[in-house]
Amino acid sequence: MATEVLSAGWGSAYYVVRTSAFDAHFLVGGGENPDEVDNVDVEVRYPDGSRWSATMFTLDEVDRIMRRWESTGECAGGSYFAVPDGLIVREPGVRNMTAVLIAMHDSGELRSHLLRLAD
Repeated sequence: MATEVLSAGWGSAYYVVRTSAFDAHFLVGGGENPDEVDNVDVEVRYPDGSRWSATMFTLDEVDRIMRRWESTGECAGGSYFAVPDGLIVREPGVRNMTAVLIAMHDSGELRSHLLRLAD
């Protein structure tokens, strides 16, 4: 059975997407539009109490960051990009990012690619 989105909206500091398999809590910054975010932290919470984390970036955002690092000298002058819980996606927005998380869950890959948080 494919995972479905049940609801989406603001819940305290997070933009929360509830699915039939998990809840995704996106830490969308003040003033950011959830449909346009291209760099956002997400916590996936399963009914069993396990929690999984990632920072989701679009390809364009990774390129922008690396170009900035060329001038700041970070990461060998922008020659590499490394984050322990990074997940790169093609399209911006919570809706698109949720679709990626659902695809990862449905294929059994989510728990092997996201960082497990302490219970």
